Amino acid sequence: MDGKITLYTEQGSLLPCFFHTSLPSTNDEAKRLAREGEGESFSVAAAEQTTGRGRMSRTFFSPRCGGLYLSFVCPAGERFARFGVLAALAVKELLYEYFRIPVSFKWPNDVLAEGKKIAGILPESIVTAKGDRVVVTGIGVNIFESADDFGALKDIATSACLCCKNEEIKREFVQDRQAFLHDAAVRLTELLARLYRLEQEGEDLLPDYKASLATLGRRVRFRDAEGVTRCGIAADTDADCALLVDTEEGRFSVGWGEVTELLAADADTSCGN
Repeated sequence: MDGKITLYTEQGSLLPCFFHTSLPSTNDEAKRLAREGEGESFSVAAAEQTTGRGRMSRTFFSPRCGGLYLSFVCPAGERFARFGVLAALAVKELLYEYFRIPVSFKWPNDVLAEGKKIAGILPESIVTAKGDRVVVTGIGVNIFESADDFGALKDIATSACLCCKNEEIKREFVQDRQAFLHDAAVRLTELLARLYRLEQEGEDLLPDYKASLATLGRRVRFRDAEGVTRCGIAADTDADCALLVDTEEGRFSVGWGEVTELLAADADTSCGN
């Protein structure tokens, strides 16, 4: 089933999707193709990653035919941070379309179902041999994993099959996992291309993202630009998707890094230098 699927956008332009049974990393393969001049926009997908990674260089659990692993390449434009938003919205639409699963987002772009992580997103920027800057957005969606598959992560991670309440839907997709992942890769590529086009045409997708951003209104802990640990209420995001946190010392903008939601029990004891 490995091979290149050629899609057509609504404007008639070509949009290749390269599907592999196994890859070390879809992001690394997408970067290689981009540097070699594959094209302006395309995706690379796999049914397995042997060296998948997430944010902060963490390993991303990517078992064979367990989830959908896809990297989408497109021109960087002016707002690199917005690509995580587009990917989160595309995953939200995909999971509801296939499994009828409602999701929320944890800032910046973790996708949650029933309060547990069901998908992770990693945008990276590179420069091609021609000097063009592109964004490679890596997406990992847990589809078929059982609770036992997650091991020590079972309390914080979940999958589409664990969350889907429709047994008939699950039976249909489980019959041929790789065929499903192949079709889902094509559909996710289509969704990403459509959302990218809408934003390029001037449509503001940030309100849709904020409507599902569970972090807003929560008490969080973060490190400011000087490395000082602070706590406050996540109040909003700005146009570049930085998290705006209201603290006793004023409002802080958190552009990247770890933001931890605090429970009531530790809200008063977890902040300080």
